[in-house]
This record gives sequence, C-alpha cells and structure tokens, in this order.
Amino acid sequence: MSREEQFARQICRVLDRGAAQLERGVAERLRAARERALQRQPVLVPGAVQIGAGGTALLGGDEKKHPLRTTLAILVLLFGVGLSYYWNGFSRASENEAIDSALLADVLPPNAYLDKGFQAWLEKDSSAGQ
Repeated sequence: MSREEQFARQICRVLDRGAAQLERGVAERLRAARERALQRQPVLVPGAVQIGAGGTALLGGDEKKHPLRTTLAILVLLFGVGLSYYWNGFSRASENEAIDSALLADVLPPNAYLDKGFQAWLEKDSSAGQ
C-alpha cells in the first residue's frame, strides 16, 4: 500500500469517527443536503469531459447527434490553417520585396552581384535582420 493510500485511509477513519459523534439531527440535515447536491449534479454523457464548474464539452458522442456542427468546426479549422499559410506567404513576399528593393536601390556595379561571396553576404545579412 502506498503512502497516499495510507494517508487517505487515515483521513477516512478520522472523518468516520467525527461523523459518528454528530447529533442525529445534524447528521440527518447533512444527509439531506448531500442528496440535494447529488440531484443537482449534472449527469455526464459517456465520452464527455467536465470543464470548470458549470459546463461539459462533449468529445465523442456529440458528432452522432450534430454531424453538421462537427463538420462546420472542421471546416473553420481548415480555413484558419489555410488563411495562416496564405498570410505567411505574404509576409515572406514582403520580406523578399524589401531585400530586392534595397539591392536595386544600391549603387553596385553588375560584377558585384556575380561575386561568389555575394550570396553568402545576402544570407548572413538577411538572417541578422530576423
């Protein structure tokens, strides 16, 4: 038996002794309050996960009841991923545009662009800007 189990059993024994010493009226009121609390407790659907104090998120049984809702959620997710990919492409294009503009605005002779170290300088310069 682990230490946690031993500790839990000790707590149960202390609580049982305390409950046994309660007056009959107090014990009856506590039992009735427990029954009311259990009646108000939401019944969880198989496959449901309890979140927070008041709600459940259905993860499993819901797609059978609402296939349109599940399909719509997947489509929205795919749309978000596609939009993110598209936006990232625009971001990279604008970075390349800035580099191209800087190169074209510079007063370098054409032989400088043919230099073997030019590509290495471009890669070093663009990685330093990030």
